[in-house]
Amino acid sequence: MSESISIKMTPGLPVFLQPKAPAGSTSIRVWIGRGLALALVISTILFLWRAYEATGLFISIGTDYGLYLAQATVMGGDDPTKIYDKSVTNVAYRHLLDLYAHDPHYDPAIPGIWASHVPYPPIFAWAMQPLTWIAPSTSVLLWVCANSLLALWIGRRVAQHCPGADKPTVMLLFVGSYPIVLNLHVGQIQILLAWVVTECYLALRTGQDFRAGLWLGCLLIKPHYGLLLGLLLLWKGRWMVVAGVAATGSVILGGSLWAGGIQTLLAYPQAFSDMVQLRGDSPIVMLNWRSIVLDWYPTIYWRSGIILTVCLGIATTLCVGWVWRGPWNASAADFPEKMLLTLLATLIILYHSHPYGAAILVMPLAAVVLSGQASRVAQGIACAGAIIPTLIFTYGHQEPLSDWELNLHLEFASQLLKAATVALCAHTFIGLIRPTQIEHVSAEARSPHRESERKLPPRPPSRQPDAFLPQHERPAANG
Repeated sequence: MSESISIKMTPGLPVFLQPKAPAGSTSIRVWIGRGLALALVISTILFLWRAYEATGLFISIGTDYGLYLAQATVMGGDDPTKIYDKSVTNVAYRHLLDLYAHDPHYDPAIPGIWASHVPYPPIFAWAMQPLTWIAPSTSVLLWVCANSLLALWIGRRVAQHCPGADKPTVMLLFVGSYPIVLNLHVGQIQILLAWVVTECYLALRTGQDFRAGLWLGCLLIKPHYGLLLGLLLLWKGRWMVVAGVAATGSVILGGSLWAGGIQTLLAYPQAFSDMVQLRGDSPIVMLNWRSIVLDWYPTIYWRSGIILTVCLGIATTLCVGWVWRGPWNASAADFPEKMLLTLLATLIILYHSHPYGAAILVMPLAAVVLSGQASRVAQGIACAGAIIPTLIFTYGHQEPLSDWELNLHLEFASQLLKAATVALCAHTFIGLIRPTQIEHVSAEARSPHRESERKLPPRPPSRQPDAFLPQHERPAANG
């Protein structure tokens, strides 16, 4: 006789993320999910290759990575204090464009500054110098491969801590999600920061506060991403976490002083000068209030726009603080939702928040969406925000493929991710405050005062159905 094997499905999870069956009997639905996730990754690789053939390097593919190489080149020169001077880094960056960019949009004969600031501490430029010792094309390939492997590792770590999810599917979906695809496209470091936030989150959940702080301190490479979480930890008095952040921060500070000297470190704030303008650095593709304000009121005066953006950011911060009131409990069932809300709010309130920054959401987002307790609305928003923008960004391009065409798809995809980010933030906030209100009403209903008001009259003694009931003991017709 053939033996039937039953697979216990986790309620609320998509079928392609359900747990694997015993060896030799993996569900066909799980294999379909893996196949679709793999197809998404393969199509993304083919798109990146097509974009490389059409535009070359450093004008679209590897834009930010080219800036890293230019800054590292200046760091290895005679005057490292110039690494935040755009007129100096532009020379190295234009040299890369002259050699590797062949998009019609770029003309080497036209003068101008194409480089932008790289707002990282001096130790980052020093650490990037070995990648300038090899051919830039080889350097880009190594960077993309290393970040792809790191993304797979993060996906594996996430799947390990989300019981019931299919590990290969989670890993492939993470690599094919829009924030990761955009990271690989422009050569950003946000995948590294996603790993940092993932390990910090896992350490907090297990009570290893100092270890969590050591990981969190790595966000000082891009300090604005840790702003809201840092304020939260200070408010809650998590001093071991703060000590860990201080330890990592000391290494970054000391390394920056050693690599570039005091003058280079003092020039670091200059790197943020491009970020203060209301309409600077393409806010249309960002995920923050500044982008939303300009979407709905494109003609707003710059000063009014900044004030409105700051006010909306303060209101969002207060909402996050309202959710976190009460004692700190990293083992609580609602901790993943609170952390997800904090990171979502971080992306929204930051003045400078690009779509690749959403990669830091992966661990708390997976912990919520793959928990089996998440609503289908939250699951739908998360899947739509992660996958559909990838399809928009990588499909439907006309010929010839150009930097203008790529930017058009980038804007559409980023607008959808922005809508998903705001919707998920609002949905998570409502879901966190709703149980509090229900518990408050329930507690009020159970109070002695309420019990006395709702006290029912005594019931008559029970009798057998066929027992005789005297006329005077029978209830009236009107009850």
